[in-house]
Amino acid sequence: MLLDIYYEVSKKMSSQRAKALAEHLRKIDLTLNQYLILSIIEHDGACLSIHLAEKLRLKAASITYLVDSLEKRGLVKRVDNPEDRRSHYINLTDEGIKVMSFPMKDNVITQFFKKMDQDELEMFYFMLRLLNRKIT
Repeated sequence: MLLDIYYEVSKKMSSQRAKALAEHLRKIDLTLNQYLILSIIEHDGACLSIHLAEKLRLKAASITYLVDSLEKRGLVKRVDNPEDRRSHYINLTDEGIKVMSFPMKDNVITQFFKKMDQDELEMFYFMLRLLNRKIT
């Protein structure tokens, strides 16, 4: 029974996060692959196209097309690779950083907690602390 409840809560939270991401991508006119490229660069730092291709499991030509479109929008920039003149590091621009600053996790979680009254919040806090102690 407990696993069923956990599964349902996880499923609902994932669904809400997916909806929030889809809405955000529509507002900023990005495809999921474009967003994933920005996310990888944000997480891993400046990287080569081959790194993006491996992470996303896409062909090099697809990565080139996606990076070109992001560069045209001013979200990324290519910087010469000093070790290999044929390749470039891909960095986020200030505009790219701004696009990635959307607090999706905070937004979904905040909405979740706003639906709870004080007693529910305290009970939830107690249960999470107990669960945390049992896991570690």
